[in-house]
Amino acid sequence: MMPVFAVIVPMSWAFLIPLIYLFRHKLLGYAIPVFALLSFAVTVASAVSGWREHNLAFLGGWTAELGIVFVVDKLSAAFLVLAAIGSGAAFLVSYGRFKAGPWRYYVIFFLLQSAMNGILVTGDMFNLFVFYEIFSLAAYLLVAFTMSWQAIEAGLKYLVLGTIGAFFILLSTAYIFIATGTLNMALLSVTLPQQVPQETLTVIAACLLLGLCLKIGAFPVHFWLPDAHSSAQTAVSALLSGVVVKISIYALTRVSLLFFLESRPAFFTMISSIGILSILGGHLMAIRQEDIKRLLAYSTVAQIGYILVGVGTGTAAGITAAVFQAFNHMFMKGGLFIAAGQLAEDIKTREISKMRGLFQHRKGFVIVFTILTAAIVGIPPLNGFMGKWFLMLASIDAGNIVAALALALGTVLSAFYYLRILSAFYSQGEAPPGRKPYYWPLRVTVVFAALCVLLGFAPFISPLWNAFTGIGTRAVDTAAYIAAVLAE
Repeated sequence: MMPVFAVIVPMSWAFLIPLIYLFRHKLLGYAIPVFALLSFAVTVASAVSGWREHNLAFLGGWTAELGIVFVVDKLSAAFLVLAAIGSGAAFLVSYGRFKAGPWRYYVIFFLLQSAMNGILVTGDMFNLFVFYEIFSLAAYLLVAFTMSWQAIEAGLKYLVLGTIGAFFILLSTAYIFIATGTLNMALLSVTLPQQVPQETLTVIAACLLLGLCLKIGAFPVHFWLPDAHSSAQTAVSALLSGVVVKISIYALTRVSLLFFLESRPAFFTMISSIGILSILGGHLMAIRQEDIKRLLAYSTVAQIGYILVGVGTGTAAGITAAVFQAFNHMFMKGGLFIAAGQLAEDIKTREISKMRGLFQHRKGFVIVFTILTAAIVGIPPLNGFMGKWFLMLASIDAGNIVAALALALGTVLSAFYYLRILSAFYSQGEAPPGRKPYYWPLRVTVVFAALCVLLGFAPFISPLWNAFTGIGTRAVDTAAYIAAVLAE
């Protein structure tokens, strides 16, 4: 039942917080951190429960063909851990700033965490859509939570484009049910290639790809992402870039492997092509930015492309590299957004040209930002270099030389604009206003930077690298997933 608890526990906190506020509001300062800790624990426990073998929960006692099933395997377990760490870090930064003050913020936060866990464990298409609706609504509200005009506009843009993405996901779900009479993913993996005409299968694939790419923020349907990630408050920016987009990448990986690995190889070619476009488009647009948070947001578009290139190989090595890079990006970009957000709040501007001289006055954040920058550019032996190296190897093995070249070119382009930021930080400049003590933001970024160094040596640490390779091997072994679900 651990997969069920991973969904129910955070959702329960979202409904319990308003009641505590109404009747015992003084307890919120103690209750909210406890709720966050329990949510983290149950999410990690759910991941552990499905690591060695599939952990299934059949709701209502119905079989997989008729009822709702939650499934945790190595792939979903990895993303559950990613979601737990990223959400926990965002909570620490949020609580360090807000304390228990805006209780509505934490209601939305726990709803988002519950929906993310739901997407990661669901085993049927309809509940994937239901959890996406909760997930999307919570994300829209978090973006607009500061209520500035910029944030409201970004939230509205996110709402419109996210709704279009949800429409295509729902449309594909409707086509699937009409064609097969079932929505269970494991069963669909068997019935879709056999029962559905090729033309209909092409339409289903196109709807899923478009809908999920809109949710991911991949190029060229990325329009909502730069505004949303740059306009949200610092912890939310880190959460959106580090975790939220990865949830949709997981969904795309899951459905593509189950539905199209054998029947539609061209689907993976499309994913790789979108990844290449995202790499080049994201980096080229980041070069033009003067706003540091918008620059980081466009960099996220490019980093999404790296992960999609790995998924697009459709191989165990490619999935391994994609999952590894997903963890790398969470630590790198989450830390960069937190550090940049704190520095921008300090000096009351996000313009890079006005951030001169920060090294003399904010050494801690600037040093951490430098380490994270070196990692995301791909300086060896940090994790960004290792992630790109394995993505290149997987692309070459899959015969996709263009993707490998795009990865190499992306490194050069990213170095150009990140060096521009560091040049400003290390130049001479006036001292910014006196700062407040930063407890959690600085410590979170330091931990993330240390993990970037550690993951750089992951391929040389056998137990750790075997865990990543096990994820890729198990993910492409769809027969094991199908057998585990349908055997019950």
